[in-house]
Amino acid sequence: MKAQEWIERLPEQFVVYETTPISPSAYKGIAFIGMGGSGIVGDVIKLFLEKDGVAVPVLSLRGYELPPYVREDWLLVAISYSGNTEETLSVVDEGIKRGLKIVCVSSGGKLKEIAQREGLDFVAVPSNYAPRYAFGFMLSAVMSLFGKKDTIERIRKHLEENKGEIKETAYRIAQVIQNYIPIVYSTPLTEPIAFRWKTQINENSKTLCYIATLPELHHNEVAGLDNPITRNLCHFIILWDPEDHPRVKKRVQITEGLLKELGLVPIVLQGKGATLEERFLYLAYLGDWVSLYLAEFYGYDPLPVRVIDRIKKTLNE
Repeated sequence: MKAQEWIERLPEQFVVYETTPISPSAYKGIAFIGMGGSGIVGDVIKLFLEKDGVAVPVLSLRGYELPPYVREDWLLVAISYSGNTEETLSVVDEGIKRGLKIVCVSSGGKLKEIAQREGLDFVAVPSNYAPRYAFGFMLSAVMSLFGKKDTIERIRKHLEENKGEIKETAYRIAQVIQNYIPIVYSTPLTEPIAFRWKTQINENSKTLCYIATLPELHHNEVAGLDNPITRNLCHFIILWDPEDHPRVKKRVQITEGLLKELGLVPIVLQGKGATLEERFLYLAYLGDWVSLYLAEFYGYDPLPVRVIDRIKKTLNE
């Protein structure tokens, strides 16, 4: 099965790209644009840069438009695995009109053509993957742009060393949550991972999945737990990181306690690793395997995404 082979080899995707490092301080702000599996890359690198203490605003955008304040003194990093994502192409077109510094990351397509025509910096990633299965290639390319080459190599080694444990844990989690709607609660440092879990479960497992983030979910989401009819349809997963704010970690404990009082048994997960990046990718890889095993249990081929393809076809008519 191609999907399983791709997930199996994800650690190998963490390779260093020979690029000229970008200095965030050279710009008034940085905007990443991407959709789907490409868009998550922007979420992740935004978190990594902010955790490093970057001194300029960093945006991860989805959609057709640039905010009006993103002007010629900003950097735009456009990520589209296929190179044909219409929302990303729309933003690149607007970025060119505004005179932004633009870097494109793609396997080819129209984005590569635009980069060549306009003289934009372009980073090529390997082709012939479904976009969500090329996550490591795209993330490595963008991390290379920001000088995180040592981190890339550590991530690859860490995932390889822990792959067996990750697969075993994922299989147990999938056994537990099958036949339930997964609800993934996250913290600020695990929010992009929760979104990756959601999208992988949606696309690979052909299953609904919902997410919410602390501390915000303590101001609304938890009120919905009063209804036993709906809460008993769900299985809850909590993702957190040791570097989260102390009060957020306290809220993780409170959330776990509340769920247990209701007779629910949440799965509470912390990534394994010496650095935030290692723990982050550990949890992301774990979610990939959970989605694959769920697809197996439900009897779905994880690769086709027929509803998405139908929407794209209708848009092009």
